[in-house]
Amino acid sequence: MQQEVRIAAVLSGDSALLAACESGDVYLGIADQLGFLRESMSPVERENVRALFKTVVLGIQYGLGPYSLALRTGISLFEACEILARLRARFHAFELYAQRVVDHAGLNLEIGTQFGWVMQCPPGINPRTVRNFPVQSTGSEVLHVACVLAERRGIQVVAPVHDAIMAEGPADQVEELSAALDRVMRDAAAVVLRGYELPTDKQVIRPGEHFFDKRGKEMWETISRLLAKLEERRA
Repeated sequence: MQQEVRIAAVLSGDSALLAACESGDVYLGIADQLGFLRESMSPVERENVRALFKTVVLGIQYGLGPYSLALRTGISLFEACEILARLRARFHAFELYAQRVVDHAGLNLEIGTQFGWVMQCPPGINPRTVRNFPVQSTGSEVLHVACVLAERRGIQVVAPVHDAIMAEGPADQVEELSAALDRVMRDAAAVVLRGYELPTDKQVIRPGEHFFDKRGKEMWETISRLLAKLEERRA
């Protein structure tokens, strides 16, 4: 549920960014705050704006520049500069926080998390890597705590999946298991994020079905096709 930008908002204490996250759709929320949404827009136009700001939002975490933004989205360099200028002005608390992170890493030659994971930051390290570290590492710590809590609460964890947990249990207890896992994720976030509970989503996979993520559709089809060919050769 758009975890990374919520983490960025909480860590930086940027109330405007957090308000955009709490609006329901962070990409449209930020577009609206920056003045890129109009009531007269058609559904297609709104979807185009959402697609643009999905790239913008993911890019602000590591300091995406105007040239890269223009190249990735197909907008003009002027438009890219305008969007980033409005972004930094509106969410200045996050921008100041991100700069402090880079400054800290430069002075101490390392950066760490509240639970003690440390990344060395030698001279010449890419500042985008440093800037992105707190968000990514905090997300990993939320998942770490969630896995520990799940095990302690008797939930059978199959595997972590990026920023989620896959668990299994009796088919007739799927709703109870889903609610328990939701509570685990929220409690883990509250531990790491000073009381803030990240919203969650769920996907129930029943007997005979398999886990599916549309982002991996092409890879899944490729592997399935290759396995089918391999089976044909063996036959």
